[in-house]
Amino acid sequence: MKAKINKESLIIVLSLAAIAFVAALLLAVVNYFTAVDEAEELKKAIAEAYPDSELTELDASGYTSLSGTTLKGAYVAKDGAYIFLVHVSKANRIGYSSDGVALITVIRDGVIEKVEGYSQSETPGLGANAFKADYLAQYSGVKVSDINIPDDNGLGIPDSVSAFTPTKVTSATYTTNAVFASVKGAVAAYNYFAEGGNE
Repeated sequence: MKAKINKESLIIVLSLAAIAFVAALLLAVVNYFTAVDEAEELKKAIAEAYPDSELTELDASGYTSLSGTTLKGAYVAKDGAYIFLVHVSKANRIGYSSDGVALITVIRDGVIEKVEGYSQSETPGLGANAFKADYLAQYSGVKVSDINIPDDNGLGIPDSVSAFTPTKVTSATYTTNAVFASVKGAVAAYNYFAEGGNE
């Protein structure tokens, strides 16, 4: 017995298909004009963090990030400063937000010059306080030799070995650990590149 196709049902199905097609087309057009080029955004943020010099991107293909961290960008300035963007995922009680955190760290002549927040979605009034300029300022002037990087490429958080240990943000231990982990990731990258590890 053949199934009959109701004319009204066919019109409804075709109308819904046309609406879905138009909606998909509109979304594609909006995405085309509003899509953010992540690589360009990163370069812009790096240039803002260290605006005084010409930057050269480093080849990090042979570099292995510290456990729990990912080196997202590595640059060297004409004056010898190294600029790193390190992302820390939520793992091993490091960080609170599932998106993780990312910070830009500038190191020159074995000393951290600056740490700036790049991305985070930590709790406002708690974890987000670890990304304020006055909190991140504690890293400025710290020697990379005062931050312990384990030989096994482990993260070592919480850290009781480093000569420098950051102050904690009240009620935001995980976020504090994530910030320190990102800085440790930058120090590990600095040690690698400054010793010619990419040559």
